[in-house]
Amino acid sequence: MAKYCKSCGAEYKGDYCDKCGYGKPVERSKTFDKYKSNRQRKEERQQNAAKREKERAAAPKREKKKMTTPQIVIVIVLLAGIIALVVWSLFRAGVLGAGDKTEPIVNYFTAIAENDYDKYVSAFPKGLAETYDDYISANSLSKDTFIKESYSDYHEILGENFTAEITCGREEKLTTEEIIRSEDEYMRNFGDDISIKEAYRVSAEVSFSGEKSSQVYNYDVYVARVGWHWYILNIEDYYL
Repeated sequence: MAKYCKSCGAEYKGDYCDKCGYGKPVERSKTFDKYKSNRQRKEERQQNAAKREKERAAAPKREKKKMTTPQIVIVIVLLAGIIALVVWSLFRAGVLGAGDKTEPIVNYFTAIAENDYDKYVSAFPKGLAETYDDYISANSLSKDTFIKESYSDYHEILGENFTAEITCGREEKLTTEEIIRSEDEYMRNFGDDISIKEAYRVSAEVSFSGEKSSQVYNYDVYVARVGWHWYILNIEDYYL
C-alpha cells in the first residue's frame, strides 16, 4: 500500500520516504528542525540567552586590582615632578613670574612720590640698584634723604607732598642689535653681566599733583626682561 510522506508529500512504499528521508530516526530530527515554527525558534533563542546569562552569572568575577600605598605615593611623586618641571619651564621662558613690563615704571614714579627707597631700587636690575646702596653707604645718607635729595627739583616745583599718576602708552620693541648694545653698556657702567630676553622703549605720561602745583611730564623709559622680571635700564626725554 502506497504511503505519502508527511514531510514533503512524496509517495513511498517502505518504512521511510525515499525522497527526503522522513521516517528514519536520524533523518527525522533534521527534517523536523527544518520545519520548526517561528514560535519554537523564538523560544529556543530565549532559552539560549537565559543559559548564557546564567553561565556569566556563575562565572567567577575578576576583582579590580587595587593600588598599594607605595604605588600611590610613587604616582603622586611622579605627578608632582611633572608639574614642577612644567612650572619651571614656564618660569624660564618668562611666561610666569615676569609680570608686566610697565610695572617697574609705575614703581619708579610712585616711589619718588611716596619717598619709598625699597620700591625705587626694585625697579632696577641688581647691579644698578647696588650702586644706589653704595652711594648711600659712602655718603652716610638715609634712604629717605637719598630720595628727597635726588629729586629735590620735584619738591621745589610741586611741594613737599605730591602724588603721581602714571599712564603708559606706545611700546616699541628693541632690536637684537640694540639689546646687545644695552648689555655691553650696562656691563661697562655697572660691571654686571646681564642677559636681556627682550626690551622695549615705553612712552610714559606722569601727572604729578602737589601742594604748590600740578605738572605733567613725558618720558621714554627703556625696560628689559632680565631673567624672570622686568627692570628699567634708562629714562630719557623728560619735559614739561
